[in-house]
Amino acid sequence: MKINIYQFIEGAKKAEGLAVIIDVFRAFSTSAYLFANGAQAIYTVSEVDEARKLAEKIENNVLVGERNGIKLAGFDYGNSPYLISKQNFKGKNIILTTSAGTKGIINAAQAEEIITGSFVNVSAAANYIEKKDFEKISLVAMGVNAEKTAEEDMALAQYLKNKLEGKENLNQEQLRKKLYSPAGDKFFNSSTQSDMPEEDFNYCLNIDKFDFVIKAEKFSNEVYRLKKVNL
Repeated sequence: MKINIYQFIEGAKKAEGLAVIIDVFRAFSTSAYLFANGAQAIYTVSEVDEARKLAEKIENNVLVGERNGIKLAGFDYGNSPYLISKQNFKGKNIILTTSAGTKGIINAAQAEEIITGSFVNVSAAANYIEKKDFEKISLVAMGVNAEKTAEEDMALAQYLKNKLEGKENLNQEQLRKKLYSPAGDKFFNSSTQSDMPEEDFNYCLNIDKFDFVIKAEKFSNEVYRLKKVNL
């Protein structure tokens, strides 16, 4: 098994074999909480207009999305795992667009298979990868707005790589201390608590809260459908 770590959209375009598209703060942490709270499917799109058009075609939809961390106008929810965790999404079709993670999925067209990466289901992802037995594994850290290194995404990439190689990893408390600042600073800004509550920090770093994998499959041009895969 050859494991490569890439970054940003250009990294997603290089991804081969099984690609893990990583967005810890917060797209794929939020996605896990959506599935845990009953979402039927999540449709990821990279552009806001595409999300709105898709909402006209898909029944029982809920629009979830952000730009620069702030909930999009006219959308039902922003990208907060804490706030998402308080809602019931049973039978709902989520349409999700974010600043980084969803764009990574759209651009990983050369990969044979795509799953998402976050700490809340990292062991499930490692188990899934080992069972699939791909020769090439591409870990893509999407970063801040898919253009600036995000310490939390690189930490997840290294954590997953270590796990696959049987190496030691940080424990949860060590991880929280490592990422508290500057990576987590945005969650402790009093002026943006309605969009980025401080609870999101711990919700995103709750290692192995879930035991399922989130797989991405092409649905149509520029749209991927995420589905929950129980192990």
